[in-house]
Amino acid sequence: METLSLYDLNEFIRQVVISNFGQEMWVTCEISQVNLSRGHRYIELIQKDEETQDIIARMGAVIWSRDYAALRRKHRNALASVLAEANQVRLQVKVDFHERFGMKLMIKDIDLNYTIGQFAERRLFIISQLEKEDLLYINESLPLPRSIQRVAVISSETAAGFADYRAHLEENEYGYDYRTHLFPAAMQGKQVEPEVLTQLSIIKKRCKEFDVVVIIRGGGSKIDLADFDSYALGKMIATFPIPVFTGIGHEIDESVIDLVAAKAFKTPTAVASYLIQHNLETEQEILTMEHEVVQLAQNVLSEKRHDLENVQQFIPLLVKGILERSTLALQQLDIVLARAFAQAITLQEQKLTHILALIDTTRPERILKKGYSITYLKGRPITQINSLQIGDTIETRIHTGVLHSKINKIDNNG
Repeated sequence: METLSLYDLNEFIRQVVISNFGQEMWVTCEISQVNLSRGHRYIELIQKDEETQDIIARMGAVIWSRDYAALRRKHRNALASVLAEANQVRLQVKVDFHERFGMKLMIKDIDLNYTIGQFAERRLFIISQLEKEDLLYINESLPLPRSIQRVAVISSETAAGFADYRAHLEENEYGYDYRTHLFPAAMQGKQVEPEVLTQLSIIKKRCKEFDVVVIIRGGGSKIDLADFDSYALGKMIATFPIPVFTGIGHEIDESVIDLVAAKAFKTPTAVASYLIQHNLETEQEILTMEHEVVQLAQNVLSEKRHDLENVQQFIPLLVKGILERSTLALQQLDIVLARAFAQAITLQEQKLTHILALIDTTRPERILKKGYSITYLKGRPITQINSLQIGDTIETRIHTGVLHSKINKIDNNG
């Protein structure tokens, strides 16, 4: 049996690889890890069992800096989004074996449509899940405030889309005042989901401080849009207690968060335009209501003025009638009073005559004529016998004269 050095063995393997894998080929796999060093991208590729999800294959790959620059010119900004952990990719590779560094795959091209298709399939699955749970239209059903001024914005602080949004609001021609509070979060890459979820959780605890939530970013590719195709984000936004608006810069496609949001706009500027238009419509409604109230008040005043004029015309006639009726009543009252006064005088005269007759019957002269007498002691009528003493001189007056007597005896036996 021939004995080879390790180098000779590896050299032999390298020749076998060159002779059998001289042409580039396409492979499908999952990206497990991406590392950057000196402009080169070192990528770990894996394949998992569809049922158990166990790793059944693993291979290192590299994109040399010059190849990455060419791929970036070809695929623009979508390249970074595709070369992310957990993405399913279709790569054009060339198998390479080095005596010292071993076997690796040199990536020459990337099939973006394959990854986009994987994203689309995942997106449809997430949408179907949200639909089964009746979550697609909950946030949309929330009532919007009559005036939107307090806005919680989730965006990257340095994003051009956020700057455009803020400038459009601040420079609105109607002078509306908007209070924007930025909650910074990644708008691209694997940190989108955790960071946006964190900021939504913070805003939820302070939701009484805001009228709406706005999630905005600048433009991007279809693959960039996949960062927002998240079940967790979709569910959080769908059940959020205040309306959520999105403007993540895609002209054609809708992400999962667009579908569950109260309103979805194509660009951050479009979100700002809606906020301005919403408040303008509210102001116009208020002005219309004000005009209607003023018009109604004027109509009521006009009707009341007309009623007052009618009353003013009617008052003289009413007063004249009252005076005529009062005069007639006074005349009738005069007659009644005169009659009553005459009757009262006659009655009093009759009473007086009767009293005088009674008085006349009690005069002493009349009493004396009837045979009565009055006895006096020292000029005073005697009413009590105990006021007399034996020897007193008394006078007794009768109808025809006066008798003078002296008391010899007093009988007290009654």
